[in-house]
Amino acid sequence: MGLVIDMAIALAALLAAAYCMVLSRRLRAFTRLDGDVGKAIAILSQQVDALSRALHQAEKTNAQASSALDAQIARADATARRLELMMAAHQGHATAPPVTDTAPVAPAPRADPAEPSAEFAPFGRAGMRNGEGRSKVLRQRDPARAAR
Repeated sequence: MGLVIDMAIALAALLAAAYCMVLSRRLRAFTRLDGDVGKAIAILSQQVDALSRALHQAEKTNAQASSALDAQIARADATARRLELMMAAHQGHATAPPVTDTAPVAPAPRADPAEPSAEFAPFGRAGMRNGEGRSKVLRQRDPARAAR
């Protein structure tokens, strides 16, 4: 009976030694993985910082574009109101004689320094800068009506 107990203890010691070897290999692999994981975490942290900076810059650019767009919308609304008034005034004077002076009217220089020029030209209107094409929408004035 003592021999069987000794054999069981020897077998248990061999199994414990094999288990320790397996654990040792896994621990060694984990420490190597830990170094790789640490590098990966550092790289991901740098990428998160870069993305945060890019997001902050995009938000700032979006705010600037939004304010410029709001200003252009306000100017467009004011211009639409003026055009409506001009059209209403023109409909009231529908019986006026036709204009005989055919001299072209030069476009007025832009006096609004806050108006964006080349850096922001929405909807493909890049060719309509600095008064180009504006002479098409200006009408000729009647000198007799202007004197009133």
